[in-house]
Amino acid sequence: MKHDYFYDKRENVDSLTKLYNREVIFGYIDILITKKIPFVMGIMDVDNFKYINDGYGHKTGDRALMEIAKRIDQIVGEKGVVGRYGGDEFLFVIPEIIEYDDVWQNSHDLLECTKNLASKDLNELSMTVSLGSSRFPLDSTNIDGLFELADKALYRAKMKGRNCFVIYLKEKHANINLKTERDKIVSSTYIESMIFNKICQENLKVGIIDVINYVGSFFMIDHLCVCDEDALYFDYYHPICKNRDFKILPSKIMKSSMNPQTGIFFKNLIGDNLNQNIMKALEEQNIYSILWVEIKSHGKSFGYLRADICSNPSGRIWQNLDIDILHNIACLIGVELYYNNKEIKDL
Repeated sequence: MKHDYFYDKRENVDSLTKLYNREVIFGYIDILITKKIPFVMGIMDVDNFKYINDGYGHKTGDRALMEIAKRIDQIVGEKGVVGRYGGDEFLFVIPEIIEYDDVWQNSHDLLECTKNLASKDLNELSMTVSLGSSRFPLDSTNIDGLFELADKALYRAKMKGRNCFVIYLKEKHANINLKTERDKIVSSTYIESMIFNKICQENLKVGIIDVINYVGSFFMIDHLCVCDEDALYFDYYHPICKNRDFKILPSKIMKSSMNPQTGIFFKNLIGDNLNQNIMKALEEQNIYSILWVEIKSHGKSFGYLRADICSNPSGRIWQNLDIDILHNIACLIGVELYYNNKEIKDL
C-alpha cells in the first residue's frame, strides 16, 4: 500500500533534500488513519541550526541538511517514510510500530545516525538533533492531535537540553504548554527580573541560594554551585542526578580555559580537544558537559559559577539563554561581593 501511494508522488519532493514534502506525508498519514493502521510519527529538529547558518554560511547549512536527510532516510528505509516538514525540521512515519520498546529503539537509531558528521565539506561539524514522537491510535486518532503531541514531546526534548528524544506519554507530557516566541521573551524577562531582585536583597546568601535552586531546576542542570579555590558552595542537585560527590576543580585550570573577555567557558560534550588536566578532573567526577562563568567585578575575581551535566553521556547543547542567564547571575554576585567587601566564603 505504501508503494502504491508513493508511486504517483515521485515528483512531490523537496528540492534540497530530495525527501517527500510535508503534503505527501500528511496524505500518507491520512491513509493510515482511514485504514486504521497503527503507526508512530515523529518530528526531528536540528539543534541550533541558525547558528550553523550564521557561523558556517547557508551553503554549509544546506549541505548539513542534505547529509542529515540522507542518513535518516537510510535508517527508516523500507519500514516507513521520511519527509521534510520545512526549514530544519523533518518528519518520519513508520507503520505497524507502536510498542514503546520498538519506538524507543527506532528513535535511538535516528538520533545516533546524525552524530559525527565527518564530511570534509561540512568541516566535521558537531551537529545534533532533537526528536519528539506520538503514536496512532494510542495517543490520538487524528492528525492534528498527533502533531500536537509529537510537538509537546519535541519541546520536552529541547527543555532537557536537546540532543535527545522523547516519546509522548500522557502521564508525563499531557500538561506541557507549548510556548510561543512572545512567551519565551516574557519568561526570560521574568527570570532576569527575579534574579536581580533576589541577589540584590539584603541577605546576599539567601538570594544566591534561591536563584541557584530556581535556575538549576528551570534549566534542568544536574549540578549548579558557586565555588572558589577552597570549596563548593550552595550546591543544587537535580533530582535525576545520582552523583552527589562533586569536587573542587583547580582554579588555574578553570581560569586558563576561559575566554578572557567574557570569563565564560563551556563544552557541550567533553572531548579529546580539551586540556588533558581538565579532562582527567571531569572524568573522575563523571561530568559530560560543563559551563563555567567567572564571578568578578572591577578587575577582582571572587570565584566561579559552575554548571555540570552528568546524567546524559551525550552531553548538553548549551543555549544562548542558558549562558546569558548564568553570566548575569555571576556578574550580579560579583558586584554585590565587591561593594560589600566580602568573599564567597564570608557569606
